[in-house]
Amino acid sequence: MTQTRFFLFSLLVILAPVALARGNGKPSTAPGTYKSWGPDIDRIEIVKTFSMSDYDRVVILPFDTSKTPLPKESEKSYESVKSVVDGYTETFTEALRDEVKGKVKVETLPAAPKSARTLIVRGVVEDVSPGSRAKRMLVGYGAGSSGSRMSGEIVDAKSGEVLIRFTQERRSGGTWRRSNARERSA
Repeated sequence: MTQTRFFLFSLLVILAPVALARGNGKPSTAPGTYKSWGPDIDRIEIVKTFSMSDYDRVVILPFDTSKTPLPKESEKSYESVKSVVDGYTETFTEALRDEVKGKVKVETLPAAPKSARTLIVRGVVEDVSPGSRAKRMLVGYGAGSSGSRMSGEIVDAKSGEVLIRFTQERRSGGTWRRSNARERSA
């Protein structure tokens, strides 16, 4: 019994600093490819280091949704998924505005400008899946999860140089009833 306790204590002492350090430091901005970069990005390739203070405007181009798979029009989820796909650029733009909180001007334009001090964000919506509510209710444990996947680039508008490439995927296994029930009990 004491050997087991000693082993567990030793394991905790060794792993605790690593676990605590993972969430503390700022993500690296050195050129390279990283997984789980910052709190939100799954995969990022920093092609060239840059400073946000060198830019005062971010332009989001309409996300390419031309190859995003949609359910059959006869399926119940078709309209919901189509609505999410059609609103992807607007949703992304609003989220970015909230994130930068007025530090730079964030806007959506149909074409890329070539102006100085401007970053361009362009992306592709690769997948939007409604998942299966029945699987979520009956199986749980992530079965039938809904989600989306997109990839994009951040480009210096004046030079046309790609600064960053990124991929983001999010999955959710919850349902409205479960999250609503949690809210009421909280």
